[in-house]
Amino acid sequence: MSPTIFQSKLLTIHTFWVFFAFAIIIATYQLIKLATKNSLKIQFLSDNFFKLIIVGIIGARITSIIFNYKTYLYEFSIEAFSRLFYIWDKGLSFWGAMLAMILYFYHISKKQEQNFFKWLDIIIPATILGLAIGHLGTFFEGTNYGIPTSLPWGVNFESPSIKYAVPIHPTQIYAFLYSSIIFASLLNLKQSEKFKIFHKDGATGLAGISVYFLFKFLEEFIRGDDTLIIFDIRVTQILTLIVFIGSFYLIFDKFLKNSMKKRKKK
Repeated sequence: MSPTIFQSKLLTIHTFWVFFAFAIIIATYQLIKLATKNSLKIQFLSDNFFKLIIVGIIGARITSIIFNYKTYLYEFSIEAFSRLFYIWDKGLSFWGAMLAMILYFYHISKKQEQNFFKWLDIIIPATILGLAIGHLGTFFEGTNYGIPTSLPWGVNFESPSIKYAVPIHPTQIYAFLYSSIIFASLLNLKQSEKFKIFHKDGATGLAGISVYFLFKFLEEFIRGDDTLIIFDIRVTQILTLIVFIGSFYLIFDKFLKNSMKKRKKK
C-alpha cells in the first residue's frame, strides 16, 4: 500500500487521485471509441460530458457520506458540515458515481430524444473499465478492504485507518479482476453471433449492470471496512442486491419475456 506517490512541503500527490484521473481518461477514451463504432453522436456526449462528471462526483460523495456517516456526521457544527464538501479527502463511492451518472444520462437522453438503451450499451462497459482502474486506486489507498483471511494471498496493510493487524482479503484486487473480466466479456458478447440477444439495444448494458452488482453483492460478504449497518446487514449489500434484481428484471421484461412466449407458441 502506498497512498502517496510524491510528497513535499508544497505538494502531495495521492495515489488514489492519480488512479481516479486515469480511470476517467481511460473510460472516456473507451466511451468515445465505442460511440464512434456504433454511429452515436459524439456531439451529444461532449455537450453533456462535464455535467455527467459533476453529477458523478456528487453521487459518489453523497453515497460515501451515507455509508460512512459516523466519519462525517459525528457532531453538529459548521465545521463538520463544511467537511461534507471536502471531496479531496477521497471520500468517494465509485458505484455511487456510476448510478448517479446513469440516472442523469437517462434524463438527458429522454430530453434530447436520444436512444438511451443504445447509449447504455457503450456507457456501461466504459464505466466498468473505469471502475476497474479505480479499484486499484482504493487498494493503494487502503480503503474498501476485506475481512481477515488465512488464504495465502491475504494482504497486510500498515495503516491506522484499517482496523485489522492481520492478513485480510484484498477485495480491491478482487474487484479489479472481476470488473476487467466483465468489461472484456461485454465487448465480446456485443460482437457475438452465437448470442444474438446482445445485438439488441440495451441488452449489453443491462447485463453489465446486473453482473457487476451481483459480484458487488458477493464481495460485501468479505468486506471489513465500516459502513451503515441495519439488522446486522451492510446497507451497501442491500442496495447492490436491489440494483441487481432491478436490472435483471429489466432484462427479463425487455428481452426474455417475448422470446419465452414465442417458444411456447411453437
